[in-house]
Amino acid sequence: MIGLIIKDLMNLKKLSKFYLLILAFYFIIGMAGEDQNMFGVMLIMLAVMIPMTALSYDEKNKWDRYALTMPLTRGTLVLSKYILGLIFLITALVLALLSNAVFSDVILFENLMINLTTLSVGIIMMSFIFPILLKYGVEKGRILMMIVIFAPTALIVMLSKLGISVPDTGKIEMFLKFLPVVALAFYVVSIFVSMSIYKKKEF
Repeated sequence: MIGLIIKDLMNLKKLSKFYLLILAFYFIIGMAGEDQNMFGVMLIMLAVMIPMTALSYDEKNKWDRYALTMPLTRGTLVLSKYILGLIFLITALVLALLSNAVFSDVILFENLMINLTTLSVGIIMMSFIFPILLKYGVEKGRILMMIVIFAPTALIVMLSKLGISVPDTGKIEMFLKFLPVVALAFYVVSIFVSMSIYKKKEF
């Protein structure tokens, strides 16, 4: 398992300068603008996309065919990607918390709640994206992946156009408190769904 994660990290190292450039750009934008939480949001979104890049490398190099000739189970191969994603999400959360603590005047509790909410959204997005990419492949699944990413925003805009009222602040705050639990449940279910898909997949 550790070897699989190290393999992915070594592949992703090729794009490390590109990712650092993106982070630097959004850090400057976030610090210069009024919304200093923007950097944390972009960190989480980037953390969601990085494991997708790892899957793309595997597909391009036909890694799965080679890996299945070794004493590795299909479940282990799938789980390694989920752990990789979680590593990047937690790293993004820590960086976002530190950034807000140092460069903004947001109080500690609010800082934690904002970033936990963003982390939960990232986990839910990843939970939907992984099964899609494992089922259809990175190239074919790219369109569906973009739909998953932008569907929530489109839904909110559509509801506002239809005049449907947004829930009051109390209900939203209550929902956000339980969002990390919901996200964790989605993640666990997604792992089993992905394992089921991958076990039936032919290479």
